[in-house]
Amino acid sequence: NDERVVAEVQKIAKLTENKEKTRRKRVGRKIAIWQGGRILVTGTAQELSEVTSIDKKTIWSRVRRGNVDSKGRKFKYLEEK
Repeated sequence: NDERVVAEVQKIAKLTENKEKTRRKRVGRKIAIWQGGRILVTGTAQELSEVTSIDKKTIWSRVRRGNVDSKGRKFKYLEEK
């Protein structure tokens, strides 16, 4: 009898434990690539890496530093409204 009660309590505990572990997925920040005073393309680092064939980690570092690359492109975060 006690074994059934223990099994039931463990089953309920396992169900509630799984609900606590669910995490909210972060939404990527939008980045714009500027060249010559106009925006070439916007998107997340993942999207821009597919378009420009630049690694997404490289894109993040260029956004943080604010440097202009060899082709005259500047990477900036889009202002959220």
